[in-house]
Amino acid sequence: MAPIDFSNATWREIQGRLVHLRASVYEALLEHGPCTTRELAHACGIDLLTVRPRVTELAQLGFIVCDGGHGNEGVYSALTIAQAETLFIERRAAANPQLLLTL
Repeated sequence: MAPIDFSNATWREIQGRLVHLRASVYEALLEHGPCTTRELAHACGIDLLTVRPRVTELAQLGFIVCDGGHGNEGVYSALTIAQAETLFIERRAAANPQLLLTL
């Protein structure tokens, strides 16, 4: 997944990336989280090597956050869509301070 340019992205574009396996992993984390990627893979029946990259992508997109860890593994929580949108707005404003002048 290409890095996200929050200064030019729209919320609709970000939300549009929540499809296929990303959507499945996000929904599983909403249901079973907070948990590690290993726990999530076990709970949703998706291979760990498929879950881990999706978790990274979802964190980059702002749909999940790492709450700390168990040993070497992070513990992840899913944000609600409203929380993810708020985080997107904050990231976009940080990437492009001129936007604050137009709000």
